[in-house]
Amino acid sequence: MGTTLNFGRRFTDIMTWENFNMGGLLRKLFGMSRRNISSAGKTDTGRVRSHNEDSFCILPDRNIFLVADGMGGHNAGEVASQAAIETLNHYFSRNAVRKVRGNQEEIRHFLIKGLHHANDTVMEMAREDQSRHGMGCTLVTGMIDGNVLHTCHVGDARCYIADAQGITQLTVDHSAIAAYREKAGSGEETDPERPPRQVITRAIGFPFPEDPEYHCQELQSGDRLLLCSDGLWSMLDDEQIHDILVSTDTSEKASTVLVERANAAGGTDNITAVVVFFDAETMPGRIIE
Repeated sequence: MGTTLNFGRRFTDIMTWENFNMGGLLRKLFGMSRRNISSAGKTDTGRVRSHNEDSFCILPDRNIFLVADGMGGHNAGEVASQAAIETLNHYFSRNAVRKVRGNQEEIRHFLIKGLHHANDTVMEMAREDQSRHGMGCTLVTGMIDGNVLHTCHVGDARCYIADAQGITQLTVDHSAIAAYREKAGSGEETDPERPPRQVITRAIGFPFPEDPEYHCQELQSGDRLLLCSDGLWSMLDDEQIHDILVSTDTSEKASTVLVERANAAGGTDNITAVVVFFDAETMPGRIIE
């Protein structure tokens, strides 16, 4: 099974010195809101593959979430995804996160530089060991700062945001089929020249044609976030994913049900789901430690 770095499956972020700011203090002193963030992740080999090349990481003390989907022969995909996750765990240190909090432009640069650093690490590992030549992984990162979600990714690992009204895919797939569909319009499913879904155009382990892609999105109370590998979204459509995210009462249950349903639909690839529930509550006029 792929390596899972999971530092606390469920947590509540009320107030820490890492994300301390004067605005936050004033909100807590005068009429104030509290952010509750709970998260959980699950990964599974699936019903077809012999081993799991997915990895994920939850860093609750930093509100950072990572999913990587490995590729490459001789188990090198598992090595690549694990190395990328471990590299980012160290790069996104508590001190580094503390320095960029509250500044969107600094967070953007921070996440992009982090993925470049992971890419350099994996490429160097491949150069040092010929059996790992061509190894790599897709990767998606989510970081919550205040009430804003920041994402950075390469490949077709995805991030979704769901609420009672619907579901939105925040990330854009870096794949040949995604580029083809953008140009082809209707009827492309029957086109004999349609590229296979598995062809990735940007990934960790290969020189980037351009920077990793960054997005930010303001969060509302009740939002449900999903970071996942293509083994999940290729088995379940957006409506199915949405129904599971909004109908389950905990992030742990949601991640479990998503993986179970993807397996029930065929489980043709490794499956990973990291689910984050974001809520805000009105608090009385006092600091809650």
